[in-house]
Amino acid sequence: MYIPYEKIGKLISFFFPEKQKKSISSFFLELKILANCKYIKQNRIIVHKYLKNIYGKRKIRVAFLCDDSSKWKCQSLYELFLNSDEFHPFVLATKNDAPSYSSKPMTVQDVLNTYKFFKDKGIETYYAFDVEKGKFIPVKKFKPDLIFYQQPWYIHTSQGPVVSSKFALTYYVPYFIANVSSPMEYDLRFHRYLYRYYVLNEIVRDFYAERMKNKGENLKVTGHTQLDYFYLHPNKDNCARDFVIYAPHWSINYPPENYATFEWNGKEILEFAKKHPDIKWVFKPHPILKHRLLTQKIMKEDEIEKYWRAWAEVGIVHEDGDYMDIFEKSRALITDCGSFLTEFFLTKQPVILLVSDKAMPYNPSAQKIVKNYYKANNIKDVYRLFDEIILNKRDVMKQQRLDALDRLGFLSVYAAKNIINDIKEDIGC
Repeated sequence: MYIPYEKIGKLISFFFPEKQKKSISSFFLELKILANCKYIKQNRIIVHKYLKNIYGKRKIRVAFLCDDSSKWKCQSLYELFLNSDEFHPFVLATKNDAPSYSSKPMTVQDVLNTYKFFKDKGIETYYAFDVEKGKFIPVKKFKPDLIFYQQPWYIHTSQGPVVSSKFALTYYVPYFIANVSSPMEYDLRFHRYLYRYYVLNEIVRDFYAERMKNKGENLKVTGHTQLDYFYLHPNKDNCARDFVIYAPHWSINYPPENYATFEWNGKEILEFAKKHPDIKWVFKPHPILKHRLLTQKIMKEDEIEKYWRAWAEVGIVHEDGDYMDIFEKSRALITDCGSFLTEFFLTKQPVILLVSDKAMPYNPSAQKIVKNYYKANNIKDVYRLFDEIILNKRDVMKQQRLDALDRLGFLSVYAAKNIINDIKEDIGC
């Protein structure tokens, strides 16, 4: 029997003082989550048994739910599924269910763009959002056996892991690489609902498991599929490295992350780029930076468009999800973004890390990486490091980075293969 715990919690909390409302609502939310976990566990036993029975008799249907092409980080996994005899992969292009006032609203045009991105790649793709009627299409319609999610938030109920548990096993490869210590990365209700949550390494697994309410029972170490690029494209040490990338994060005045530093360096870095047209510049902003600049009143809409146009005149504005080739052809990264700190690490090139004094601490894995980067705490540091690294090409931390990369072992990991092996061992006969 379905019990509306959240509604009950809100109703009861109405009669209590403001200070107690949150704890009462949280108590009833936890009751709802526990009820959903019990429901999922019951479904999972049935679905798992069914998949073991049909494995090898027909291809297992694997759906990748994606609402934003810039978050597509599973190309290597999709290709391995596609080239296997046991699996039939496809992509479901959808829209997130974020309210219009949030920092991540989406439109029908976004769905059309996402669909086109995958179709242009030759990937079997279906609309999981009816662009004419403006309605979400339940994923059950596409008869998936396994569902891979790319993000934990704003997933419509008909496409989420609770409803999907009735007919599929649910998996998660995040569109970002774990970097912060926030529970947003490991202990949302979404994370507890999953059958498998694939994580980067043992360091991350141990960090999460210690803090998760389910003690990390669904965590599995495989590496991250985004880093498979370097496993599949080895021996690029002698390739031309011409680009310098500026990649600003979006989290302006957004606790607890607060990694964004655009307010004190965005215009200055653009001006530096204008003064050095001999350098091949790439402007790689976070997909929702524009929206954040507008809502935080950092820039007006016309100022934002003018700023983007100015970068287009100086170099390349790169805003889609296929950027690993650009990384591989770059000689330096200037950023305050999180996921890029690990991704770019594998290029062996220097990073100028723009530091926010309000930022949340990194997790232990990311800490082992960022300590090998150059830190800029203010604009004077930026100019000094630009002179040293960008103009004079002096990289005094290079050997330190190479030693750290060797110790952490990222280059020897093929995440997609590890994921498929895990699935075969789990449901194979």
